[in-house]
Amino acid sequence: MSDLIYPTLDLFLYALKTSLNTTDAETQKNKAAFLAQLPPDTQFNDPDIETEYLELTHPVQIDLNSNKKTLGGYYYPVRLNDTYGLQIDCSINNQTETQPAKSFTILKPEIEQQLNKELVTIGKTWLLSGWLPENSSQNPEDIAKDCYYALFKDTYWQPEKGTFLEGKVFEIWRSGNINQSREKVTTPSNNHEHHVIITLYPHRESAEKAAEFYKDWMGLFCYRSKISWAYWQSRLVKESLLNHYKQIEENRKITNINNSWQEKQSIANSRKILNNIDNILQQYTIDLLNLSFQKQIIEINLSNYQLRLALIQEKAGQNNQLDFLEKFSVLANKKYLPQITKDIENMQLGLQLLEDTINATRSRIEVEKAERDRKFQELVAVAGSVIATTSLLQSPAKDFCGKESRKDIFPKIPYFCDYPFSFSLIVGIIVGFIVWWLRKRLRS
Repeated sequence: MSDLIYPTLDLFLYALKTSLNTTDAETQKNKAAFLAQLPPDTQFNDPDIETEYLELTHPVQIDLNSNKKTLGGYYYPVRLNDTYGLQIDCSINNQTETQPAKSFTILKPEIEQQLNKELVTIGKTWLLSGWLPENSSQNPEDIAKDCYYALFKDTYWQPEKGTFLEGKVFEIWRSGNINQSREKVTTPSNNHEHHVIITLYPHRESAEKAAEFYKDWMGLFCYRSKISWAYWQSRLVKESLLNHYKQIEENRKITNINNSWQEKQSIANSRKILNNIDNILQQYTIDLLNLSFQKQIIEINLSNYQLRLALIQEKAGQNNQLDFLEKFSVLANKKYLPQITKDIENMQLGLQLLEDTINATRSRIEVEKAERDRKFQELVAVAGSVIATTSLLQSPAKDFCGKESRKDIFPKIPYFCDYPFSFSLIVGIIVGFIVWWLRKRLRS
């Protein structure tokens, strides 16, 4: 049987206060959702200032009121720049008697029922801790495994291992399905990363000293969460960019389907397609900037993560092995950042191709419009010559045919005087044909 003393479960969760393009109303909504995690009478103070680490309540730790007298704990809310952080601590209120590993099954529901489901988290970490009974012969990894399976029955045990303050540390983490929809990943129940740390100390003194590192863990887990969240968002942005590119390609193909004059798209329809492409391209450009923004988030928080980890290692002393925590920064350096950098390069090339497509489409429309304007002008010129000739001939013909001498002058073409308008129209058409022929010869 796996026993330990003072089993304690801490949840570190994080939510954005502000983000890219967040409005004041959205910021206030995020603040209200975070405040809803705390007891109703909490004295909450969140001034509108930039700060690396700010404790938000008075007192800084708020007692966790549980219906179970055997449990104790507290809330510890803070703000780290643009991110809210909350530690919820719950433990078996007994520091002398051993408890079974399955005690964690009592602690987790107690924490989860304190959470407001409307809070959109960007990451969370579960920290399990306790110390071993004196002269214990149990294998610490077996105990840690039992503690883990008491909380997470649907996952597997493949921990990273280390030592911390003479105790054994085990880290289990994995990423979720990157192909989830945007709607799913922005809800707390579909958090994209599973991250658990179990620390088993050899005695009470080590466990009490470890409690001094909670603020350090708060910062370290925050930077980690923001890195994972930014990479996750970058995958969604990339998917959006690809969708925009496909839509523009579909619109481009529509304009190229028919090439014959009889089947060409009308100018109005072509302009409608061009406007559609322009609108999609604007969103494409915004997404491309967002992709670069996610890269910057990773770079900033990766630097902070490495700095915070170095401070923890220095504070803990040389007899501690926390190298396993450095594997995450290596992953971010060797996978996350190069992947986003490559995506940005590819999508910028795609942007250039899309702009070329729009310019070609716009040029084609202008050529078609110019051709139609020319044909219209030609029609106006021909029609004008016909009308002008008809008008010029009709009135003189009437006057001339009305004279007494007309019978002697036109005895063989009475049609000229009997139907002056028709005769003028025929002459006008002949003149119009001559004008059309001359314009055609001049263009060639």
